[in-house]
Parts: sequence; structure tokens; C-alpha cells
Amino acid sequence: MDQQEGTSTSDSAAMPPPALPQRPPSHAYSSLEPSVQTIRSTLHRPLSASQQQFVAKTVESVEKDMNQDETREFINQLGEYPPTIPDSVTMHFLKSAGVEGTDPRVIRLIALAAQKHVSDIVLDAMTSARMKGLGQLKKGTKDAKYTLTEELLDEILKEYGHDNTRPPYHN
Repeated sequence: MDQQEGTSTSDSAAMPPPALPQRPPSHAYSSLEPSVQTIRSTLHRPLSASQQQFVAKTVESVEKDMNQDETREFINQLGEYPPTIPDSVTMHFLKSAGVEGTDPRVIRLIALAAQKHVSDIVLDAMTSARMKGLGQLKKGTKDAKYTLTEELLDEILKEYGHDNTRPPYHN
């Protein structure tokens, strides 16, 4: 047994290790790879007129496609969204303004715009009331209740360009 073990170790010692792949010398890479200065000069070189037109057209088409897709999706979702202002009320005011529209998505889009405008006015009025300290505190809590007054609303409506005129008999 000793001989077999001895022969197996002497055989492995006699065999050389497998050869590793050799790297080409560093000067061989210089012809394959551009230098840093070559890359910098290429990057900082201004685009030709045709290249600028191509880039502009590509950017415009991508932005246009994205905007169209988002707009289409938004308009399609309007048919499913019930706005706070009912469609019948919106239709009434559209007809009184002389607009004939039958597409429910357009009606809901106008109702949504009106809802946004009203909510902006109310939010600004609430902020103004908070800044002036017009809230009434509830007993035992830190929460304050705010009341929307005509004076407060008049200020905010003037900022938005609306005139809140009252009839002469209203004081």
C-alpha cells in the first residue's frame, strides 16, 4: 500500500500545473481602445444641423406620444369618475352659456375643472381663516372649527378675479 500511495504522489508532482491564459501586453490595447482625450473631444463636439434636427424630432415625437397616451387614458377614465357636481347641473350651465355638448366625458371634464376651482377657493379661504386666527376651539381638544364668512370669501374671490356682488337689500 505504501508503494501505491508513493507512486500516486510522485505522479502528481511530476505533472506540471495547467497553463493560465496569457494576457496581451498593454500596448496592444492602445490601438483597440480610444484614449480619454479622444472620447472627450467626441463628446464635446457640437452636433451638426441634421443631428440637431433628428434629436429634436425624436424628442418631440416621444413627448407627443407620451402626452397623447396620458391624455387618452385620462379622458377614458373620466367616463367612470362621478364628479361632485352632477352632470345635470353642468349640462344646465353649459346650455345656459350656449354650449351644446353631448359627450359625457367633456361634461365631466368641465365639472371636474369647476370642482377644482371651487376647492382652490375654499382651501385659500380656510388658510386665510387659520392665519387670522378665526377658529373656535372645541372644549377639551385642540381642534378648531372655522366658519366661512362672506367677508373672508370676498377677499379670496377678489384674488381669483371674481366679483361677489350682493343685492342692495342684503346687508
